[in-house]
Amino acid sequence: SLARAVNTLAVRLTMEAGRWRVARTAKRLGIESELHNNLSIALGTAEVTLLELVSAYAPFANGGYVTSPYIVKRIRTPKGRVLYQRRTLGYPQAVALSHVGSMNRMMHEVMLSGTGRSAALDGRPSAGKTGTTQNFRDAWFVGYTASYVAGVWVGNDDGKPMKKVTGSSIPAAIWHDVMEAAHRDTRAAPLPGPAPAIAPRGRAV
Repeated sequence: SLARAVNTLAVRLTMEAGRWRVARTAKRLGIESELHNNLSIALGTAEVTLLELVSAYAPFANGGYVTSPYIVKRIRTPKGRVLYQRRTLGYPQAVALSHVGSMNRMMHEVMLSGTGRSAALDGRPSAGKTGTTQNFRDAWFVGYTASYVAGVWVGNDDGKPMKKVTGSSIPAAIWHDVMEAAHRDTRAAPLPGPAPAIAPRGRAV
C-alpha cells in the first residue's frame, strides 16, 4: 500500500496507532512545523518544508540517528586559521535499527514496483516516497541511499495548479538524474537493516 500510495490504509494505520503517536514520531525525526492532531496527518496535510522532510528521512539512511541540517561546516582564513568549526555532541538514535530496516524495505519497494519506479538507481539500493497535493499544486519526491538523502519539490510560485504533475513524474525524474551524478564516484552500499533487493538495470518509464 505504501509503494502504490494507497492512502486509505495509511489513515487506518494512524487510527490504530494513534494520531498523537504519529505526530510525536514525526517530531522526533526532525519535523519542527506544527502538526495537526487529526487523521489527515496520514495524508501529509500538515505544511512542512522540504528541508524538514529531507531531515526526517535521514535516519532511515543512517541507521536511525537524527541529524540537524547545516550549511557552514568550517570557516578558515587564507592562512588556514580556523575561525569557526561546527561542533556537535553526537546524534541521538530516534529509531531502532530493526524499524529502520522495515521502513527501508517498504520505501525500497516504492522504487521497485510502486510510484517511484522512475527514480530507481541502477545497481544501487535506494528508497523514497512520492507525494502530490490536491489539484496538482505541489509534487515532490524524497529519497535516499546509504550515502545521500535528497528531496525535490515542483510547483508554481503563485500556488496555481500544475498540468497534472505528480511526484512520480518530474520530481522523481529530477531526483534520479541528480542522484546518479552525485553517486558517480561512490561505491554502492546497502541500506541500514536487512538488505533489500537491488533495483534491476534500466529504470521503468
